Amino acid sequence: MPTEQRTPQWEVTCRSLADERARLEEETEWGVSSGNPVPYRFRWEHVCDVVKGARFLATELTADPDIAVASAWLHDICKTQPSHGARGAEEAQLVLAQTDFPHAKIPGVAHAIRHHAGLFRPQGAEPLQPLETAILWDADKLSKLGIPQIAAILSSNWAQGKTMPERHTLVREYVHEWIDRTAESMNTSLSRKIARVRYQEMVQFVQIWQCQQNVPFDPNIGDHLQAIAIR
Repeated sequence: MPTEQRTPQWEVTCRSLADERARLEEETEWGVSSGNPVPYRFRWEHVCDVVKGARFLATELTADPDIAVASAWLHDICKTQPSHGARGAEEAQLVLAQTDFPHAKIPGVAHAIRHHAGLFRPQGAEPLQPLETAILWDADKLSKLGIPQIAAILSSNWAQGKTMPERHTLVREYVHEWIDRTAESMNTSLSRKIARVRYQEMVQFVQIWQCQQNVPFDPNIGDHLQAIAIR
């Protein structure tokens, strides 16, 4: 029977801090008093998704898993502050120095966090270096692509009080005006492949929604949906 792997103490510390900072941001965003439930933990869900993506990419691309995972947990601890990448990098170094995290790897974590901000990079830009920095960027952006991200948008305070057509517009604008370049901004071929699939699925979702919204009782709706699916 395989031995259960124990979570290192540094990761427990990073996870706890990420949770704490995420909750503070969420309480402020939702206007909820400290300690009370929030309608949706948008930041925490995002951070956990980035960690999952960073673990996967580090394994597939044989990068340093410690740097990839630590930077993923801590990348948004200063999200509410100006220049949150630079500020987060500074605090991450201080936090990790007080744990059992390998001290020689701390600069790598700081470098990754410092360079993760933004939705896309200039067209034709060289991949970020080192690989762990590229992985954090890719994992962070992949979390903004795909059907789950649409669910997150519709669960956010941006969507509260909006009609269904208004919600559709919110999602459509996000997909076509904000996130279209993100799929092409990945640093690794693996991430780019995943991103393109996720983006296309988002586009199809918006198109299907529009079709069902415009002609909800069209007896030929199946033909319309099939045409969209095979594009």
